[in-house]
Amino acid sequence: MPEKNGLLVQVSAPRENAGVLLFIASTAALYFELVIIRYLASEVRVFAYLKNMPLIASFFGIGLGMILGRPQSKHRRTLPVLAALLFLLIANASVIHLTHVPMPTIDYWQFTFASLPVSSLTLVYVLVVLYFLGLIIGLFVVLGGFVGEYLVELPQLRAYGVNLLGSLVGIALFTLLAFLYMPPWVWIMVGFLLLVPFFIRDYSSLAIFALVVPAVAVSQPQAMWSPYYRIALQEYPAPPGWSKPRGYVLSVDHDYFQKALDLSPDFLRENPTAEPNRTALPQYELPYRLLSHPPDDVLIVGAGTGNDVAAALRHGAGHIDAVEIDPLILEIGRRIHPEQPYASPRVTVHNDDARAFFKKTKKSYDLIIFGYLDSHTMMSAYSSVRLENNVYTLQSLREARRLLRPTGTMVLIFASGKSFVTTRLYHMLNAVFGVPPLTYWTGYDTAGVVFVEGKPTNLTAMTEFPEIGGGLQSGPGPVVLATDQWPFLFLARRRVPVSILFVLLSFIALVAILCRRTLQVRNFTNPEKLHMFFLGAGFLLLETKGVTELSLLFGATWVTNTVVISAFIVMAMAANVTIMLRSVSYRVAYSLLFLSLVLAGFFPYALLEGLPLLLRILAAGALTALPVFFSGLIFSRSFQRCTEPAQALGMNLLGAVVGGGLENLVMVGGIVVLGVMAIILYGIAAASLAVQERASIPQEAGVCGP
Repeated sequence: MPEKNGLLVQVSAPRENAGVLLFIASTAALYFELVIIRYLASEVRVFAYLKNMPLIASFFGIGLGMILGRPQSKHRRTLPVLAALLFLLIANASVIHLTHVPMPTIDYWQFTFASLPVSSLTLVYVLVVLYFLGLIIGLFVVLGGFVGEYLVELPQLRAYGVNLLGSLVGIALFTLLAFLYMPPWVWIMVGFLLLVPFFIRDYSSLAIFALVVPAVAVSQPQAMWSPYYRIALQEYPAPPGWSKPRGYVLSVDHDYFQKALDLSPDFLRENPTAEPNRTALPQYELPYRLLSHPPDDVLIVGAGTGNDVAAALRHGAGHIDAVEIDPLILEIGRRIHPEQPYASPRVTVHNDDARAFFKKTKKSYDLIIFGYLDSHTMMSAYSSVRLENNVYTLQSLREARRLLRPTGTMVLIFASGKSFVTTRLYHMLNAVFGVPPLTYWTGYDTAGVVFVEGKPTNLTAMTEFPEIGGGLQSGPGPVVLATDQWPFLFLARRRVPVSILFVLLSFIALVAILCRRTLQVRNFTNPEKLHMFFLGAGFLLLETKGVTELSLLFGATWVTNTVVISAFIVMAMAANVTIMLRSVSYRVAYSLLFLSLVLAGFFPYALLEGLPLLLRILAAGALTALPVFFSGLIFSRSFQRCTEPAQALGMNLLGAVVGGGLENLVMVGGIVVLGVMAIILYGIAAASLAVQERASIPQEAGVCGP
């Protein structure tokens, strides 16, 4: 295949298996994106706070690879080496002390990280992050080259449809493995099997693939993998004369998470000095010491392995609804908790997001407990919003209050210590209930704080823990409250954290250097390329906005994230099929796109909460997905007329890099910023198209014809 301006163009008949290979390459590219994002954040903890950076690096690598075209033989062979280096580094991050690389955490409160001043440690942090991002870019440049190589051998719209279908299968494949609790060595093995057709006669590369899988497997033989976490379990040995362990400590992603302890009267009577049982008991007794009689109905969100549930049972609760988002943590609690609370007929277990449960349940409760509900930074790859951020907003706390009976009590327990997070929670509860919460310092696990609202009836019993609410009422300035539009409980102020800015600016510099060395930068001013570029930037923001908004309605679960992204790909496929059957004018498509963006941006999604679940899903999905369909019409029509489709799709992915970077501005202006920026980016895309059509640029001059 000859070159034009240093880039590959199609002049020969396509190979018979080009469609199959394009499908496999597209599947592998999306699949490896998800594998790397999940695995890296679990093992190198800084990436839990920078989760969309590996996504952006993947997009950049694929886009660059597609623009460069078919990878030469020597470049193909770099993929197994880069994959081996990347996955072995991730698997052994704790051994080489990369799991908890110090990072500047001045304005972003983080579990298990000390706040460090900007210093030489910041340079180490940036270099480690850029090193991993560089490996990711190199890996995906080759994968993108595979996609581009076979993309040019098929008619444009057919090729784009195959690419989307492969991406959809990649999502489904990784989702299935996560659902089955498969460990990383299985993820990597499946990914390497997808790559075998591209290295079928390259025995040295196949040998590297074969060696990496067992090397990863032996590095962490005891870890368990849920859809959300890497989970490790350690047993507290039984005291002398006692037949069962006194408890277990559970860690997620190398950070302490929770304990499952025997706090039964029999155990403590026989072992009154056993630790951590003796110290933990008052923490779990506290909600019931506030009440003058046993509660009839108790709701526990963040039930975990079952300590809060066991406490409710010990104090005679009539019925307990226990809500926990992670299915494996629930399964572990059922299996190993010494008191076996989940086996009680008085307990109903709900594997769900707390916010989603608030919306679904029709019951009311005497006691609602938020039991150390935090995710330790678990986030979607497409959003800066943590898994539990949607639970700690004014709207969410109001929903919880709605479930309280008139004489009910709410107890919110959080390990926020003497931080701005404690102050923020105090003022949020004050705003929701109209009275300041009783706030107790327990110091449990070094940072335990308990907030009490509602109608506690036995305050005279609270003598063990100091009440600290008075000191939280006043502060140096106004407290920013977390809302559904700005759900950033752990962000001190409305700004992009310093730790993210350092990496983002450094990554932009790295991207600029790579583009300058590999691409004809002057061609980026071509209107056709700009059109495809800004379509990609806008689309990434639509994905982020969709994941964030639908998580408010249906919960920030892995199922929600997977369904939303899959739905977006399906809408893009539907738009592609529409253009294959009948052309739609740019004017009509852009008009409908901007109309749907405005509608989705200003529509009060809270109006949908009263609808039946199926209607709520359909209505919310339609509002979120319509802009994707109309933008897909524009993209598919433009892509149909491209003379160099691989470059066009590559430019689209490079635009997604910009969209991913701009996504961080949501921490300044809230979720509404995503919609505003999407409108601006699509406006620039429309302007680029107008310039292109007015100038009547010949097809030979650029990526796409007019």
